[in-house]
Amino acid sequence: KVMDNNNDVIPITIEGQSNDTSKNASANTRNCWLAMYKKLKAYKSVHGNCLVPRSYVDNPRLASWVAEQRKQYRLRKLGKPSNMSDERVRLLNHLGFTWQAQCAAWNRHFNDLCSYKEENGTCLVPLNDDKYPQLGLWVKEQRRHRSLMIRGKHSHMTQERVDILNSIEFCWDSHEASWWDKFKELQKYKEEFGHCMVPHQYSPNPQLHKWVYQQRRQLRLLKDGKMSHMNEKRARALDELGFVSTSACQKNEKTDTLAKFNDQEDMKDENGQRKTLEEQFLSHNEGIRKEAGGDSEVEGEGSDVESEGEMIGDDNVDSCDWNNLLWSLKTSESAYGQVDEH
Repeated sequence: KVMDNNNDVIPITIEGQSNDTSKNASANTRNCWLAMYKKLKAYKSVHGNCLVPRSYVDNPRLASWVAEQRKQYRLRKLGKPSNMSDERVRLLNHLGFTWQAQCAAWNRHFNDLCSYKEENGTCLVPLNDDKYPQLGLWVKEQRRHRSLMIRGKHSHMTQERVDILNSIEFCWDSHEASWWDKFKELQKYKEEFGHCMVPHQYSPNPQLHKWVYQQRRQLRLLKDGKMSHMNEKRARALDELGFVSTSACQKNEKTDTLAKFNDQEDMKDENGQRKTLEEQFLSHNEGIRKEAGGDSEVEGEGSDVESEGEMIGDDNVDSCDWNNLLWSLKTSESAYGQVDEH
């Protein structure tokens, strides 16, 4: 006999050995198998199953042994030489051994999905859910494997699994799922800031502003009866979240623009005369320059943005959206008189 690093006996066969020696080797083999079986039993008492992962660092030998039992069982089922005996099958079945690990893992994730739906009312699981960190990726994989199955390619998806997922109203449309993922990101943003007005340069999630802008555009198309990716379910969810409509958003933007240029110091020159629009923009830029460091030019090649506001370059004044600004200023005619459309 040979002892391994864990002091377990590894039987070997020597040509010409006696029958007694063969019996002893067989007994040692059985004892080694039973020793690993006891370790698997201990694993189940801790983890509740026999699904030892291949990356199980606490006992890598146990993970290899479990994989070997499945291999020997497959050989037995195919009628090929195998050391999987009736006794071993009976003992492993008694322990609740899973012969098909992938099937067991699928069922476990499906049960998690059922729990998630019961808690959240939907099967649209985000990729990084706090309670179910691996479930979002599994859901995404189910869509991918169904797509492979439809195209006749190798896939782990079966019609039985499709029917099971359909029974809980699983969402197969990846575009729809992606939309709701973004919606959940907007929900988190509102929870933190109290509104859905995502700024243009929101560094934690730069893509969220673009998505929000697209939703306003799609809502406008839906309202006008034109082709739109927006549907009633999405529109209702946005409305319940307190999403700002296109018209309301434009009104807020114009109000912000008016607030910037309605200040007495920006609107009037040193003689008390109201400035032209171009003079107002230049005055606004000059104020930002002073805040950024006096009368000196802002450092950085081509940089026109510093301090608290966005500074419009002097060379680009004519390219500004004068119409929107004119509209805003006309709303304050009662305070400043007729607008000079210079």
